[in-house]
Amino acid sequence: MEHEMEYETAMQAPSGRFAVLQREVNTVLAAAILTTTAYAAARWGIPRVASESFQDFLNKFVGVAWPFFMAVTAFLFYALGAWIVELFALGARRRWRGIDRALSWAVEACPLVGLLTTFFSLLTALLAYGEAGPGTPETQKVFISAFAIAFGSSIAGGVLALMAFTLHSVLQRDEEE
Repeated sequence: MEHEMEYETAMQAPSGRFAVLQREVNTVLAAAILTTTAYAAARWGIPRVASESFQDFLNKFVGVAWPFFMAVTAFLFYALGAWIVELFALGARRRWRGIDRALSWAVEACPLVGLLTTFFSLLTALLAYGEAGPGTPETQKVFISAFAIAFGSSIAGGVLALMAFTLHSVLQRDEEE
């Protein structure tokens, strides 16, 4: 007599009173692990990050928009942590509508904030050039640092938008399955 055994392909999501709290704690822990790993990889891969304070680095290469970009980055890590928790059934099922909307917003907003910061830094460069003239070293320093911010903010906006778009697409595909 053969015994038929059923095997589950995924763990059952916990249910009960604290399932949502457990899901959120697991999400925050997964996001913290991902953030720490990304920061360690950035410090190892980009030695300049290790040589100066992180805020000075962001001010130098992203400009005034760095708090916005950091908030979007934190949300992306949270969303990625939530996806990992959902993927491995480490908490109650999640309604993705709010995260989905925020990711869609990030896809639209990040390039625009990067572009606005680019225009602002280029305006700063042109004003410095116009006030002091082309020959002074101070003008050249302001001019070049403004161009670094212009490029850095555009790159940051584009990369974050690409990450948000990719995560948005993955979440939609997983929700359809």
